[in-house]
Amino acid sequence: MPPWDRRIPRAHLALGLLALAAALAVGVPLAAQRLRTNEPVVPMKPPPIDGDRAYGYLKDLCAIGPRPAGSAANTKQRELVAKHFRKHGASLSEQPFSGRDPRSGEVVNMVNLVGSWHPERTERVLLGAHYDTRPFPDEDPIPANRTKTFLGANDGASGVALLMELAHHLNELPTPWGVDLVLFDGEEIVYGRGQVQEGEYFLGSKEFARLYAEQVDSGRSKKRYVAALVLDMVGDRDLQIDQEENSYSLHPGLVREVWAVARRLKATAFRHRVGRGVLDDHLPLNNVGIPAIDIIDFDYRYWHTAQDLPEHCSGASLEQVGRVVGAWLTLSKSRSR
Repeated sequence: MPPWDRRIPRAHLALGLLALAAALAVGVPLAAQRLRTNEPVVPMKPPPIDGDRAYGYLKDLCAIGPRPAGSAANTKQRELVAKHFRKHGASLSEQPFSGRDPRSGEVVNMVNLVGSWHPERTERVLLGAHYDTRPFPDEDPIPANRTKTFLGANDGASGVALLMELAHHLNELPTPWGVDLVLFDGEEIVYGRGQVQEGEYFLGSKEFARLYAEQVDSGRSKKRYVAALVLDMVGDRDLQIDQEENSYSLHPGLVREVWAVARRLKATAFRHRVGRGVLDDHLPLNNVGIPAIDIIDFDYRYWHTAQDLPEHCSGASLEQVGRVVGAWLTLSKSRSR
């Protein structure tokens, strides 16, 4: 996560609301509208999420080392996840794009990775996470540590590891939707406070949103996203996930629906209260009419420090979030008609 004021600027919020209203006006599927209502939630049995296996994936990713955008380690990670997705039945696509390193101005080549299950289904759900890491732990309380190695166990690897675990279950999961697991690159390409300028952050989700809007507007694709869940920092050993403020403002029905599933499953890490607003990859998705919310525990004491390590994460936390997401994906087919 980038290190600035997490409250969404009014301009961004207004743009997201206008884009969403426009999208609904021109025919976003009824499912997207129904997800915002107070319909009762009746989740089916969640998939058998294996928290230990998910935690193993987290450790495997961290073993690659730091994985900043444009690095060889970032490419190695993407290839590892692509192989894993393909093994478990995904159709794969990549979205190459480029940006500039804010420190040097040099071009950074980046790639989003998309794994698709049930590609024939036009009504789809997106589950996303950023997979790049910061190049250094610039928020470490010890100044001497701020140029040391940053592994990004929770801020980076946890979301990717959980998507890898979910991939085991998507072929057999009785979901009414097509499911896309998306790894966003370039979320952490902003380095340091005071350096943020418009257009310099969330480059991967912005590129994904741009391509999606282009395909929809041109009529080249009939695919429509009825909802998107962004998973960020979901591996904290002391996991506490509030309802992210901007998500609740934009899509209160979708937030309540996911948290109702959590309540039914007794997933106590999901706290039934609105927390702080966070700038994250869900905002560019909302700006092109994709109803997207952020599932994030931002009260992680090791955020952007050299101590964001696997030992401060937990397979039990990953399992809890995975069960909620998996159960939510099995909601009644009547919603998608």
